[in-house]
Amino acid sequence: MRVGTPEFKGKRLKAAREARGLSGAALSELTSVTRSALSQYERGEQTPSPLVLHEIASALNLPPQHFCVDMEQVSAPVFYRSFASAQKRSRVRAERKLEWVNEIVAELATMVEFPKPQLPCLPETRDPLLLTMDEIDDLATETRRAWGLGDGPISNLVRLAENKGVLVVRQFLDSDRLDAFSYWQDQSQNPVVVLSTDKDCAVRSRYDLAHEVGHLILHRSIEQRQLKNKDDFKLIEAQANRFAGAFLLPAKTFLRELLALNLDAFLALKSRWQSSVALMVKRSSDLGAINEDASTRLWKNIGRRGWRKREPLDDVLEIEQPQFIGKCFELLIAGVSSNRDQLLSQFTWSGKEIEELLGLKEGLLVAAPENDEPIAPRIIRFPQTG
Repeated sequence: MRVGTPEFKGKRLKAAREARGLSGAALSELTSVTRSALSQYERGEQTPSPLVLHEIASALNLPPQHFCVDMEQVSAPVFYRSFASAQKRSRVRAERKLEWVNEIVAELATMVEFPKPQLPCLPETRDPLLLTMDEIDDLATETRRAWGLGDGPISNLVRLAENKGVLVVRQFLDSDRLDAFSYWQDQSQNPVVVLSTDKDCAVRSRYDLAHEVGHLILHRSIEQRQLKNKDDFKLIEAQANRFAGAFLLPAKTFLRELLALNLDAFLALKSRWQSSVALMVKRSSDLGAINEDASTRLWKNIGRRGWRKREPLDDVLEIEQPQFIGKCFELLIAGVSSNRDQLLSQFTWSGKEIEELLGLKEGLLVAAPENDEPIAPRIIRFPQTG
């Protein structure tokens, strides 16, 4: 009589394989399991024996229990920056890792009380696709006011977003076509933004975060089917781009500081505003400070100087790092009833995997504790920055 594993979830196997970027044939080559058997396991037609499950789990570098719990699905629309241009395997891999991030965050929300999100959102009666660009500028200004900001540069956008209840993660997406993605988390009701570490560029990462904040504020009522419509998707992306420019570069202050309409003048403002020259050119064009001919000349000059992929100061400005989720884990590890082993038993990933998925400090979940002084888990609040 064939012995299987009744608790086994076929969807878990498919998701794990895709998260590792493996085809069924590739996983078969890493194990003694045939491609046909793997397909049956994934479809739920058969379950592997405990011995075979351990072999598959080892090949995928996951504990066997990972395949025996239900998946926590992302039900809200997911906004991917540059998603359409990425290769299919990279997109699928990113989607699966996002599901893992969602599950970890959902579990973490049962152990730590997250701050209530403070993002202004459109009334449900307003169709975001009917917003004008001027209205989006106004909403960016309203967001600044709601967050207690003036019209100057934002010193640390990641810290600000975290302070307002946004859960920010930095993760290696293994694709030069994927920049960031965001969604509203069901369990905690906090929005999640995942930023790519692939580009290693401070101003680009800040823009990606501002873009995703725009999605979270403008497009919460958007349905997933609308994101699959080419025209709707193009408009949704354009709106988030406009919000990001308006949020990072408020019109009056930015234009008042712009002393000339040439690349050197824009570059002189880059460190202060922590925004790319390209964004400043686009923002100036959006505001009507430069006409179409002048804008075309500036873009050609950007190309001539080789600034389209890399600008001056990109290797100097420091990339902003998330802290909130890491602090949550630190407090749980130091908690009265928790240590690393007990904490990790609540998840179905290794400590190293969780560190990589959430962009945590290396060694946080795998190194021996340095300090056993108990600290009760609590809400972690960051000082507001502006």
